[in-house]
Amino acid sequence: MSLLEIILISNGLTMDVFAYALSKGAMMSEIRKKNLLKICSIFTFWQVISMILGNLLTNIPFTAKLGMDVGHDSNTFSVLIFLGLGIYMIVKAIKEKPVEEKKDEIISAKQIIVWACITSIDAFIAGIGFGFLETDFLLLVFIIGITTIVMVIIGMYIGYWMGCQFRRTAVTIGGCILLFGAVEFIIRTLY
Repeated sequence: MSLLEIILISNGLTMDVFAYALSKGAMMSEIRKKNLLKICSIFTFWQVISMILGNLLTNIPFTAKLGMDVGHDSNTFSVLIFLGLGIYMIVKAIKEKPVEEKKDEIISAKQIIVWACITSIDAFIAGIGFGFLETDFLLLVFIIGITTIVMVIIGMYIGYWMGCQFRRTAVTIGGCILLFGAVEFIIRTLY
């Protein structure tokens, strides 16, 4: 998988994180660096760990065989994973109810961890897809970590300045990016 594809898919995956940060930023009267650091750290930790665990899962002989059986080769299985994640994110965005914006200065680590776990499920599944593609492990972890940090910071500030009306759009864009990355990979491997 090329560097561009890894960056694309990482951006698509972290749009969920961006949407959460957007909501949280919209509810704060001011963004304190301490809170921003806490949110960045927790989300990045969970995204990276989930990606690593998903990637490591592909090294288990049973899982590797399953990937080969389902997709006849691991590339097909990986593309199916990324297409499925893209469709899931778009459907999730369509079904999502608007968020009521109200000031909430409390930055509970427990609440952030719950949201980080929820948003990192996609990263875990994508880690499996990347594992079947035998993507450079360290590069993958680095890019998902940096992308998560950037998305949290941008999301918090956009939410703070503009509110969270773009939340559904962000998740939809994330799904479209995942679909585009999967289709681009198919086209590249065919030619």
